[in-house]
Amino acid sequence: MEHEELLEIARIISDGDEAVLKEMSGCLTDTEAFYEARRERYEERCVDAGDDPLKIRLLGLVDILEEHGYVCERDWKDEKEDFFYFFSSLHGIKRLKLDMQEAWLDEDGDIEEWCGILNEKWTDRQCCAAAVGIDSDSYVLFTCTLEELARLEKLAPAEYPIEKVGRYE
Repeated sequence: MEHEELLEIARIISDGDEAVLKEMSGCLTDTEAFYEARRERYEERCVDAGDDPLKIRLLGLVDILEEHGYVCERDWKDEKEDFFYFFSSLHGIKRLKLDMQEAWLDEDGDIEEWCGILNEKWTDRQCCAAAVGIDSDSYVLFTCTLEELARLEKLAPAEYPIEKVGRYE
């Protein structure tokens, strides 16, 4: 069952990108070979071949989506300029035609604050900043509609939730 959910998550976040879905299918079909092909990336995350297959598949999903420009992984203490550069470059910003201006973001803010500001600006568009939980102190960020978010929240495994990101000060 987990395979169908992860593939559907990939489909929603990538807006049905065939290259993403093909790579994700490979990850799901032969997780061991997928891990071996990307061993160095997994080891950077302190994940080895004997770890939980769900974690290996989920991190595979994240890496595939990042390689194709649908998500960006940002450290919790990211600087505004870096956050803006990577987040504003995501395909979801363009697909959803979301306005994003660096001037809206406070230099001394953080990802939660910046995403909260963006969510507020995008309220009328019914869109938001969201993240895939990967059990780390970084954020795997993407944009989606609120309707897509509701579906993603139901599909995501409990230990790796997909949630709206942001707070307001």
